[in-house]
Amino acid sequence: MQKFKPQNNTQYFLLPPSVEDFIKEDHLARLIDEVVDNIDTSAIENSYSYLGQKSYHPKLLLKLLFYGYAIGIRSGRKIAAACESDVAFMFLACMYKPDFRTINDFRKNNTDIVQHLFIEVLKLCQAMNMVNIGTLVIDSTKVRANASSRLSKTKEQYEQWLQNIEQKAKEVMEQAEATDKEEDKKYGDSRGDELPKEINTKEKLKNKIKEALNQVREDSDRINLTDNDAKVIRGAGNLRTNYNCQTSTTTNGIIVSAYVTNAASDKEHLLPVIQQAESNTQQKTNTILADSGYASYDNYEQLNELDKTILVPDQEKEMEPIKAALNPFHHNHFVYDEKITSSFAPKEKH
Repeated sequence: MQKFKPQNNTQYFLLPPSVEDFIKEDHLARLIDEVVDNIDTSAIENSYSYLGQKSYHPKLLLKLLFYGYAIGIRSGRKIAAACESDVAFMFLACMYKPDFRTINDFRKNNTDIVQHLFIEVLKLCQAMNMVNIGTLVIDSTKVRANASSRLSKTKEQYEQWLQNIEQKAKEVMEQAEATDKEEDKKYGDSRGDELPKEINTKEKLKNKIKEALNQVREDSDRINLTDNDAKVIRGAGNLRTNYNCQTSTTTNGIIVSAYVTNAASDKEHLLPVIQQAESNTQQKTNTILADSGYASYDNYEQLNELDKTILVPDQEKEMEPIKAALNPFHHNHFVYDEKITSSFAPKEKH
């Protein structure tokens, strides 16, 4: 008997499914779909030509924009990406995958009409007692709507509400335009969520993972798939994917040697840093100052043979008080008796 349900994401359906099958009956995308289908978009449609390649229907692009704004997505790039991964967007896009440029250009070329259609959508929502969702389409924030379907309004109140909606629609369009400009500057002609070229196909990704697994078997360290040479190294108190930069300077702050390594420990780099500095300056150093990360008895011995004075805190000595505090039977707590030349454990019982 099997414990788990079978998993196979390459299984064919016996009968071709409709994307509508994946959308719940009460999903917001269905409301957007129906409402946009029932508004007049002829003002936009008439601007299109019969010549050239067929265009996406304005209603389709409006549905994507309105639904995106309803759930807080202003970016044309994110809407385009969602058309490939989010079933609600895929449903509204009829399984098409419009490019982010197409979505952004449609909004920019029809800003006034799109803003006007916002209000038309809200009027329809109000007529269906769904003003809360209509207000959410405009504001996209999870706050209580400022218009309740349970309350009746005077003409003056309705006109004030409509003015607020128009202002909100304008703000949404301005935010969308600002977002697209910022992303254009940042990503250029790219959408921004593409995989690196080294792993942008299924075959390349499988090969990259195989390489990483082979390397893991040879190396117990964690491997970064983007940069195999980078290692997980503690820096500034945190474990991150880092390189270890080694430098040495003179007492007045002039850098005389520098190189980069992926080794986590500094100990084995004390001598190479000194040798590089002496090679670069053609001068011999007499005194070495370094932190306790470079402390090792091998380093002390080799530098002593080179007749150099080394001022490095002993790492073990630095940790001694901490270790003693944690261990009641640390050797620091033992009592030495000179008469019998023996040490005794501390009397306290733990």
